[in-house]
Amino acid sequence: MKKLILVLGGSTFMGKELIQDLSQNESYEVHYINRGKNYWNNAVNQIKNVYYTYGNREDTNDFTTLLRYLSKKLNVGINGRNWEAVIDFSAFYSNQVKSVYAALRGLCNLYIFISTDSIYDVCKIKQIPITEDQDQRKELTESQKKGESYGHNKLKCEEFLQNYVIEGSFRYVILRLPDVIGPFDDSGRFFALIKWIQQNDKHPIQVDQAVQSEQISLVYSTDVVNCIKYFIQNIPVQNQIYNVCFDETISYIELAQVILDKITKKQLNIKHVVEASKFYPSVDCGVINNQKIKELGIQFTPLMTALEKTIDFFLKEALNYEAENKAALEKLNRKLTA
Repeated sequence: MKKLILVLGGSTFMGKELIQDLSQNESYEVHYINRGKNYWNNAVNQIKNVYYTYGNREDTNDFTTLLRYLSKKLNVGINGRNWEAVIDFSAFYSNQVKSVYAALRGLCNLYIFISTDSIYDVCKIKQIPITEDQDQRKELTESQKKGESYGHNKLKCEEFLQNYVIEGSFRYVILRLPDVIGPFDDSGRFFALIKWIQQNDKHPIQVDQAVQSEQISLVYSTDVVNCIKYFIQNIPVQNQIYNVCFDETISYIELAQVILDKITKKQLNIKHVVEASKFYPSVDCGVINNQKIKELGIQFTPLMTALEKTIDFFLKEALNYEAENKAALEKLNRKLTA
């Protein structure tokens, strides 16, 4: 009997890539739940041998009911049949994680929660690069919580798992990702940055002079997928948290220059300002340490290889997608007029 895999979210980018990859493994029966939003001409719907269910997480009680219904329909919980793994790309609030736990406690061999290095922006950081154990929350005012709402809410999701999950009832792995690059990136940031650099003569890249050499952690979407596949195949005996990123780091200027070199051999046009308007990094905490996950034998794509593949996609194939082109231009214009 095939092993059941459930992906929450997965309309695009890493989720789409994961579903595509898992669909080719005859050992798995892959299901995914999302709101059906249309990204990149709805490419995820073209994947064969997977099963889609519409679901909206805004009403967590309804979502719990949906998960229970789908599990019952697939005979999960009968004769030892469980979800082999549930991969959650779309939980941004702790009550959304609670709803999954309420529905699948005891019915899921592994829950993989996709988190972010933004959680470190609301934590007490003692050393750089940041290790996984530096996740103690610092005191924040209500206004600071609003300003760091993404990291604050993702950390609350993690805290629910760490503090309220009954040991042995819901094994989990938390993957903390920095800014992700790769084809079909749905954030629009990399696409907008490319469009900015294509207009670099007219619109200089803005850089804070005080931190112009500051290094950035990134991760390649394919490497994230490979990490998820590793844990599906090697379910840990204890709950775990891992940073997931390239071995190498890069500065914003270096990143922009790499992109420019794929377009033209001109020198990068830079404007030094006090508060630069830029697309990377999305965090202030600093770079993260990937040593813990590398101890498992997981290898990461060289940064320059991943950048070349990402840049090539956005310079060529991505031009065929009208909606994403328009969204990237709008994002760029907002940044230029900010």
